[in-house]
Amino acid sequence: MLLIKLNDIIEVEIEKLVFGFDGLARYGDEQFVVFVKDSLPQDKLKVKIVSLNKKFARAEIVEIIEPSKNRIKPLCPIYNACGSCDCQIAEYDYICEQKSLILKDIFKNIIDEEKIYSVIKSPKILEYRKKVQFPTRQTKNSKRMLLGYYKRNSHDLTNIKFCPMQPKIINEITQFIRENFELDCYCEKLDNGLLKNVLFRMSEENDSILLTLILNCSMDDFSKYESDIFRFFKKIMAKFELIKGGFVNFNHKKSNKILGSETIKVIGEDFIIEKLHKKTYKIGSTSFFQVNPSSAVNLFNVVKENIKPNSTILDAYGGVGAIGIYVSELAKNIVLVEENDNAIKMAKENFKINNIKNYEIYSGDAKKHFINFEKENKKFDYIILDPPRSGCELEGLKAISKLAKNIIYVSCNPQTLRRDMSYLIEENFKPKFVQGVDLFPYTHHIEAVCVFEKQE
Repeated sequence: MLLIKLNDIIEVEIEKLVFGFDGLARYGDEQFVVFVKDSLPQDKLKVKIVSLNKKFARAEIVEIIEPSKNRIKPLCPIYNACGSCDCQIAEYDYICEQKSLILKDIFKNIIDEEKIYSVIKSPKILEYRKKVQFPTRQTKNSKRMLLGYYKRNSHDLTNIKFCPMQPKIINEITQFIRENFELDCYCEKLDNGLLKNVLFRMSEENDSILLTLILNCSMDDFSKYESDIFRFFKKIMAKFELIKGGFVNFNHKKSNKILGSETIKVIGEDFIIEKLHKKTYKIGSTSFFQVNPSSAVNLFNVVKENIKPNSTILDAYGGVGAIGIYVSELAKNIVLVEENDNAIKMAKENFKINNIKNYEIYSGDAKKHFINFEKENKKFDYIILDPPRSGCELEGLKAISKLAKNIIYVSCNPQTLRRDMSYLIEENFKPKFVQGVDLFPYTHHIEAVCVFEKQE
């Protein structure tokens, strides 16, 4: 029988943080687990139970009885109303310490603790986000445009006029859009209105920006709005010279996906330039590229330091070629596999501008290519595995495990890395270490690199 009920108010002390940055407390003689958002270890709290099952409960803070010595006032005035950051209640160094402890907790029963290295901190902890995407809304009566982030666990939009995590110029451009975009905004409830999202892509190298408007219409219907959109882009680019290109993406489906499959340029340049160390990258308006380029260098260096010269490399889920190009001087040959056609187009451009000729690109279903490589008995010295947040599909991972003796797994989700690690261990791969890297300061996200070596 459960000790507590829904809506009960109880007192707890936070023991530790878990992945997702919820505080974990244990209640009563049964040591029943209670997770508490916005809490820190050693917080003594009065909390209200908001969800409950047989194994654990989730609770909200009602009162801070005695705060942790590490608790501080959030640096952003709307932190509690915005769902973008989820751990501004402590200093950055302490947050990174907690992220390191979380990694140790996730991997402690599968790899020696001393081989789970402390998280590498981001060189920039403010104004680091070089990709920003805002959903839009309109107020019911005044029709005033709202641009911002959703509140936590909701689709209620917080109007963001200042965000310390993104460059100041993006805050300024966002306000200009609010005041000058004359067409209507999307209404999720009624599934009507035009402007769904605004997407910024900015270069760390030279501050140039690509601006994309995501519209609730098809490409065939765009002619109705084309002249208005063109005039808007002309106006905003005259005001902000750093905006180098204006784009429209078409997403008329009612779904959680931000981008549709079709994007067109309305005005300006096709891409911006980013540089990571000595490598140059062309980035399109909707290309996947690291949100925090300065910290991406730390991540890529971990990969590079674990590759020997004159190696054959498979860059799986290679995107625009970011990691493969970064390690290219160590490669005898690079094979890049990527499913997204736009990313492949940019990858070819990026290999070209970096004067890299020893590469092959395979487009389409990555899993099928891995299986075909296995059938063809194709072998590599190293596989760089950078899968989506959901990790690798088992069938693809089985094929990958037959293709090389060394796998460098770059993960944006330590929990799916742990799942995939268990399978690779079964296939006689030994994890040499796990290295955490912080690409998203003041959020719960943790990037992790694990190097695997096949045992004979």
